[in-house]
This record gives sequence, structure tokens and C-alpha cells, in this order.
Amino acid sequence: MASSSRDATLDAAGKVPEDWWPDFTPVGRLKRERVGYPTQKPLALLDRIIKASCPPDGIVLDPFCGCATTMVAADDLGRSWAGIDISEKAAELVARRIQERQGLFRDIKHRRDLPQRTDLGPLPAPRTHRSTLYGQQGGYCAGCATHFEPRHLEVDHIIARSKGGTDHIGNLQLLCGNCNRVKGDRGMEYLRSQLRLV
Repeated sequence: MASSSRDATLDAAGKVPEDWWPDFTPVGRLKRERVGYPTQKPLALLDRIIKASCPPDGIVLDPFCGCATTMVAADDLGRSWAGIDISEKAAELVARRIQERQGLFRDIKHRRDLPQRTDLGPLPAPRTHRSTLYGQQGGYCAGCATHFEPRHLEVDHIIARSKGGTDHIGNLQLLCGNCNRVKGDRGMEYLRSQLRLV
């Protein structure tokens, strides 16, 4: 049987890596890894990705670090790492999971200062966006998803002003009175957890 030189090269080099990896157990079945985060990935998967894509002296960045699996895998492999997430819960999970694995805190710095935009100029009062937001949301509360008349919905900041949120329309939403009271000046992840939407 004849073969091309390309086939001979592949045989000599070994198997071409697959573009899907079926050999990982879902986190739902790994009780020792589960932290209750809905999008959590198996530690072994992140371990493989980091080994394949980051040299030993490299830095791993996870801009949506969620439950910290990437940070834990990077730390276990001796890589420097940085994780970013708007959720305070994510920062708690990173610190807790690293502490549980290391036995003590390593040099973890948790930054709470959010950069402020300076290019927006003076913004109108949030309440002036009520009708636009009502149209965008179709009259539904951004929390419980119940339909209300406009007068029963309140303009709310997705990221609270006290946490660095602005009055820009991209940071505004409509909540019913009950959802707005439950959320208070916390982030939407808090409201979702209280409503059991995560």
C-alpha cells in the first residue's frame, strides 16, 4: 500500500491531537471539585489547556474567572496568574480554593477599585431612561421576569454606583420594587442567587 510523505511524517510524529477531548469527567460527577458554580469546568481540563498553551514562566489570564478553576490549575502548575471577575463571590472563591490547596495564602492581591470612565461627559439622570429601558426589556423585570406596567418598574444600576457603576444606559435596568429591595446596592449575581436563577 502506498502512502504519501505527509502520512509518513504523521506516523513518525505520532497521533494528530483531536479537536475534542472526551476523556474528562463532568464536574457534576466530581464531588471533591464541585463548588456549586453553574459553569465550572473540570480541573484536569484546565490543567491540560494551561500545559499546552502557557510556558512554565508564563502568566495565565482568566478575564471571567468565576469559580477559580483556571487560577487553581495555574497555581498548581507554578504559573503566575491573574483572574478578573465583577462578582465578589468569584474573588472569595479564588482566595478560598487557593487557600484550601496551599494551606495558606500565597501572594494573592484582591483589587476592588474599578476603573472609572472619563469619556462619557455629563449623563442624564437614570430615571430619564425608563421608557427606553421598558421597550428594551419588553416590560419585564430584569430580576424575576414578571411583566409589569411601566409605573411599577424602577430604574436600577446593574453595577451599583458604590461599586463603580455609572449612570450610563448600558449600566441601567428596570426591576420591580421587590427585586430592587432584595438586590439593594449589591450586584445582579446576588439577586439571581436570591431568586435561584443561577
